[in-house]
Amino acid sequence: MKQSYAERARAGMRDAILDAVERLVIDRGWRRTRMADVADAAGVSRQTVYQQFGNREELGQQYVLREADRLLAAVDSALAANRADPLAAATAAFEAFLTVATDNLMVKGILAGDDGLLPLVTTAGLPVRQVAVERVVSAIGEHWPDLDSADVLLFAETVVRLAISHATAPAADPQTTTGDVMRVLGPFIRQLVEKGRP
Repeated sequence: MKQSYAERARAGMRDAILDAVERLVIDRGWRRTRMADVADAAGVSRQTVYQQFGNREELGQQYVLREADRLLAAVDSALAANRADPLAAATAAFEAFLTVATDNLMVKGILAGDDGLLPLVTTAGLPVRQVAVERVVSAIGEHWPDLDSADVLLFAETVVRLAISHATAPAADPQTTTGDVMRVLGPFIRQLVEKGRP
């Protein structure tokens, strides 16, 4: 469906505001970023920022969701590239997520001590987790439709929580972390695939 000019302009405005949030997060952190700062950095009025996002909490949530979408694109690609082998796909997807996260500016901000952003992906991160779980469930369903839906949901919820935890508090490089996680999840994935065979 083709977007109208007004819809494209609104989407462009939202992207410009979220880009401004990103610059400010890098410069001063989320905790010290005010709506007026975002408006100035985006070159719009403060009223425009409020009209687009409602309040500061929603603005932060939308920024985190946009970054999550960027991270999940790497997961989608890894799953699609390894569709012949679900275990290899899960391994590649988890490692891709962690690898992309190491270069993500939002994640870098969290790792640098921006405790204002951390709750938006952890304790207050329900919208982010829900979006990520739905995306993982959808991708698995697309590539492996015969798998048990309850088990797929359990796997998605578990792997999303693990991925967020390891991205925001890394203990090792992405390859090592992925190997360790898959040692634990591998048997469950094999069992899931076995149950899904006709």
